Amino acid sequence: MNYFPIIRGKLYDLAAITALANSQRLPATVIPVLEPVKDIPGLTKTTQALTKTAHTAYVIQNPQVGTYRLLATPRHLQMLSPSVQVARIFDAQPAPLIIATTAAQAKLLARRQLALVPDEARVRQLALRRAVYLNDHFTVYSHTSAYGLLQDEFYQYPPDMLPGVGFADYPLATSDYFEHGFPQRALAIHLVYPATDGSLRLHHFVSVNNENFTNPQAKFFEILTQLAAWLPYHPQAQTAGVAALMKAAADHHFPGLGVVRKFQLMHHLEMIGRWLQD
Repeated sequence: MNYFPIIRGKLYDLAAITALANSQRLPATVIPVLEPVKDIPGLTKTTQALTKTAHTAYVIQNPQVGTYRLLATPRHLQMLSPSVQVARIFDAQPAPLIIATTAAQAKLLARRQLALVPDEARVRQLALRRAVYLNDHFTVYSHTSAYGLLQDEFYQYPPDMLPGVGFADYPLATSDYFEHGFPQRALAIHLVYPATDGSLRLHHFVSVNNENFTNPQAKFFEILTQLAAWLPYHPQAQTAGVAALMKAAADHHFPGLGVVRKFQLMHHLEMIGRWLQD
C-alpha cells in the first residue's frame, strides 16, 4: 500500500518535496504525482532531487490547471528518469500512470494499468488490479477560524481496510485549484497523526485572537504554543516538518506563510509514509 499525493507545483509545495528528498526523509511509500502549474525553477529542482535519490514519482504531462500548460516552450523543464516517470490525465495517449477522473474513463483502462481512479463503488466493482483510489480528504472552510469548531477529525482508514494498491488525495487541499489565497483573520496549522486504532487523524491548530487581519506573527506563535502543549501526548507525530515549526518557536521567528505551508506538507508526507511503513 502506497500513498500517491497529487502535488500542484507551487513554490513551497515543491520545496517541501525537495527538502525531504535531499535529506532522505521522504518514505518509499510516498510516491508524489506532480502537476506543473507554474514555470518556476522548483519543478526542475524537485525532479532532480527525486532522480538523484532514485525515488519513484510521476509528473503529469497534460496538466489541467495553472499557466504551465499554456506554454509552448517552458523555461524550467522536468527531469524524467527511470524513477521519475510520465503520468497523464486520461486522454488517448498511453503512460505509466493514468489519472481517470470519471467512472466511464476507468472502464476503458486496461486491467493492469497503474491508475488513479475515483473512489466510488462502481469503480471498485471493476476490480482493476493496480487501482489507486483518489479522494478529497481535506475539508476547506471559507473562514479559517471554522477549523476551531472541530479541532480533531478522522482522516483515513487503517491501511488494511483500504482497497487497491494505494490511495491518493490533494494533501492539505482539494481538487479545486486556486492560483492565490486570500487574507484571513485566523491562521491555522493542520497536522495528521496516527490514532491508536490504526487510522489517521487530522488535528487543526487555530489562532485565538482573530478580530482583524493584523499581526499574523502573533497568531503564528499562538498556534505554536498549542502545538508545544499537544506534542508530548503525541510523540509519534514528531517529523522534520514539526521540528522546523518548533525551531521557529524557539527562535521566535515567523518565516512567512509560504514556509509554514512547506513545513506542514513536509510533516504530512513524512507522517503518512511512516504510517504506511509501520
